[in-house]
Amino acid sequence: MKMKPRRFIFIYVLIQVIAMSILTSSCSKKTEKKVVRVGITISNFEDKFISYILAQMKEHEKSFDGRIDVFYLDALEDTQKQKEQVNYFIEQGMDAVIVLPVDTGATSEITKLLTRADIPGIYMSKFPDELRDEQPAGIYYIGSDETTSGVMQMEYLAKLLNGKGDVAILMGDLGDNAAFMRTEGVEKVAEKYPNINIVEKESGKWITPLAESIVEEWILSGKKFDAIASNNDEMAIGAIRALEKYQKLDEVVVAGVDATREAINEIKVGKLEATVFQDSKKLGQGALNIAFKVANREAVPKQTWIPFKLVTSENYNEYIQ
Repeated sequence: MKMKPRRFIFIYVLIQVIAMSILTSSCSKKTEKKVVRVGITISNFEDKFISYILAQMKEHEKSFDGRIDVFYLDALEDTQKQKEQVNYFIEQGMDAVIVLPVDTGATSEITKLLTRADIPGIYMSKFPDELRDEQPAGIYYIGSDETTSGVMQMEYLAKLLNGKGDVAILMGDLGDNAAFMRTEGVEKVAEKYPNINIVEKESGKWITPLAESIVEEWILSGKKFDAIASNNDEMAIGAIRALEKYQKLDEVVVAGVDATREAINEIKVGKLEATVFQDSKKLGQGALNIAFKVANREAVPKQTWIPFKLVTSENYNEYIQ
């Protein structure tokens, strides 16, 4: 029996529609965008400068148009907790892990965990001690040369002191090599001046109230100093509060690091002499960009360095935002 022409045409069209549907579905799968899953463990969400980095990262997520899914965890200044968080990210099959370390001297286990799992790891802001000797494949860093911030800070203080005076240093947390490197920068410059002496050096652990307490103790014990070089702005503000309390602010110049909004305001009103701008936008956005690229097997430099900039009463308006 002969097939009727109309039925033949209908079956032919149906076959073509099915074929096109399969082809379209296949092409759709090939062109479907991969969503990169990134786990981020941060030393302390409450740290002022770190909160700026987090804000920049969360804002930058939007620019990936749904191609990135980011998970943030607070390590609460606990080294063991941070290791557990990295393990959790590995178990969840993240495509990349970003770490802002609690302790730069205790990251070797984290590095081993990531390299064994063959998951790219990006250290941010604080350079791990171990990477100075060897940086394994798949491990990256983005941040600034911390020694430079101390150099810039002390060069400006030396200028204000006319090359003569006693300087006290407020160090950050001693588990963070940024504290030692910023201090090293200050001391390196001070050594160039025969009449500048480092007379005090104590850790305020990056915290405003602790720094205020330390400077108050210095004052009450009769210690004399003409300048305070603080490893960060929060401690610098603590120093300013103590100096104000004992009417010493007119006698002592203070400088910080990070260029937080509060520090910029202290420069504006003439209480803080200087700070050093560390670019939270480039740090936060840059870390996410690196994670996205390495997860997609794109080549990126093993180290990405972001320059510091000195902020004073002459240019603070440029950094208000």
